[in-house]
Amino acid sequence: MTVTPVRAGVLPALIMLCLLLVLQACSTAVPTSRDLNDEDYVQNFRTVAFYREFDPEQIEQVLTRWEEPLRVAVVGDVNERHIEYMRLHLADLAALSGLEVALSDRDTANVIVILSPDPFERALDTYRADYRGFFASDPSMEAVTARMKKEATCFARIVPGDSDDVIVGAVALIPTDQGRFVTRACIIEELTQAMGLFNDSDAIRPSIFNDSSPNMILSDHDRILLRTLYDPRLQPGMTWNQAEPIVRTVIAELRHPG
Repeated sequence: MTVTPVRAGVLPALIMLCLLLVLQACSTAVPTSRDLNDEDYVQNFRTVAFYREFDPEQIEQVLTRWEEPLRVAVVGDVNERHIEYMRLHLADLAALSGLEVALSDRDTANVIVILSPDPFERALDTYRADYRGFFASDPSMEAVTARMKKEATCFARIVPGDSDDVIVGAVALIPTDQGRFVTRACIIEELTQAMGLFNDSDAIRPSIFNDSSPNMILSDHDRILLRTLYDPRLQPGMTWNQAEPIVRTVIAELRHPG
């Protein structure tokens, strides 16, 4: 089984957000989606969809996405506010992808979201039965989780199917002991990237795909990238050379409707 880490937390962005709020009156240069042109969107899509955050060699990959409904089970230290965060974001993902994305029970879920204080530790003990199936072995699970705990506030991992270009499962670890803002931001980031937009880049902004960006919710830029990924003219397994002309057409249509 091939498994892929997706995301390494939001802490740098939270620090940046605090600084921006303090300096808001002094700053007039915070970039917005209005500062981007079609070519920026095309290159940003290539960066987040065809490269992987944890690949040190940054080898170009093929287009990877879900092709089946996402059935999402939430386990752990869960309250009504967390469920509302989940419902709102899953509805967003469904609207942007065209897939069915909804809450489910553990027995039928292909996505598990673990919400807990210190979720990296709890995933290895309290919720081990829910977490273990997303790893090839116990040593792999323990090594990856230990590494991510050092690097991340929250974390997601996807499981591709037999062809490696279709996602068939995902698990996310979300902290509940760092304030509701962090919990909500992690839910949005991890589940969005688990849709198939795996990479981060400091050059992409305003976006959740930038760990130094203050964006903690989907920007209009992020929404266009996700809608592009799930356009039916694109197919899992496409190389960038195959996808590029379609991506250019889709982005132009989404940015300049009518």
